Amino acid sequence: MPTTRLKNLLYRAALPFAAPSPRGHMAHLAAGKPLAHPAAYERLLRRHHVLGASLLLAQGEDKRQVFTGLTGPLARACDSRTLFRVASITKTVTALALLRLWEAGRLDLDAPLSQYLPELSAETEGITPRALLSHSSGLRDKPSHEKALLQGTPLRDILREPGVNTGKPGTFAYCNLGFGILGCVLEAVTGRPVSEAVAELVLRPLEMAGGLDASRLEEKRIMPITRVLTRHPQPPLRVTELGRRPLDAPDPARHWGHTAGALYTDAESLDHCLEMLSGGGRWRGAPFLAEETVRQMTAAHAHYGKLSPKLSYGLGLVILRDPRVSPRRVLGHQGYAYGCADGAFWEEDTGRRVVFLNGGCSEARDGRLGLCNRDILRYALKREMPSW
Repeated sequence: MPTTRLKNLLYRAALPFAAPSPRGHMAHLAAGKPLAHPAAYERLLRRHHVLGASLLLAQGEDKRQVFTGLTGPLARACDSRTLFRVASITKTVTALALLRLWEAGRLDLDAPLSQYLPELSAETEGITPRALLSHSSGLRDKPSHEKALLQGTPLRDILREPGVNTGKPGTFAYCNLGFGILGCVLEAVTGRPVSEAVAELVLRPLEMAGGLDASRLEEKRIMPITRVLTRHPQPPLRVTELGRRPLDAPDPARHWGHTAGALYTDAESLDHCLEMLSGGGRWRGAPFLAEETVRQMTAAHAHYGKLSPKLSYGLGLVILRDPRVSPRRVLGHQGYAYGCADGAFWEEDTGRRVVFLNGGCSEARDGRLGLCNRDILRYALKREMPSW
């Protein structure tokens, strides 16, 4: 994954020569009206080496979807029932679950984290749920955390590792561990497995497919992910090793990774989240979140800094200010994992919505924003939807 400027430049230079191309292998299936500029969309898929995708665009009552499968060596199908592992877009759903508990008076966003995880009082001093939701907890990720999660390493041991807790709450650093800990809070507050807590608070009320527990899903419905550029080619991945482990009972000491990026769902389901948020918290005519809660969620709580001056972060939401994409704020989240580069965003004031999920594509970035997501947003908001 190109995580530095130099790696990003090298990655982009290698893409045309080393990455597989979908050219001549794409099969599109439209739902609703067809795109006004399908050729321009297909050019984007080729440019970013997209290996199967689901695109949903919505503007008022007009909603258009395109499902793109592949033929040939990387054959894969895609239709309205296909589920995707949406990686960090999971964080928006996690934030919705926490905020619903907050509105119900079951959680205080500004209370010490130890109020909900008392066994971690020394390790989480000064950290609150709000700090975790805005990546301002002072916690840092380490490469070893993925393996530790699979091994069932207790959260206390993780937090005691050198360099994980900087002791500087209020400092922004994007942190998967922090959002994973929010899953432990969900289990502690609800007494339910994190997958059930998220389903009860968010997925079922918003009529969303899929879930956090992939062991309960029909695996053949899940889009395989292929990393398009890697020194060590790997077979396509549908379900991670962690995803195969059932979440049958709450275990706040060890379930510290699921709510950071383990949700499997589809574009239509994510659009339900975007429609609710862009509509001020109302869903199907009824309140899902209070309008004031949505305002807090969409306010900029932290900033990415020099590497990505156009990006800030709300509560479980990325906020983009980039005139190349839109003269307005664009809010939502992107997701990177195992080679995918997903995005689910809406444009402030207009409520226009863009969901793009895929089975692998270029992971090149503009700062921290995926180039694929940037170009899909620019295509959708500045070319495709204005012509409807």
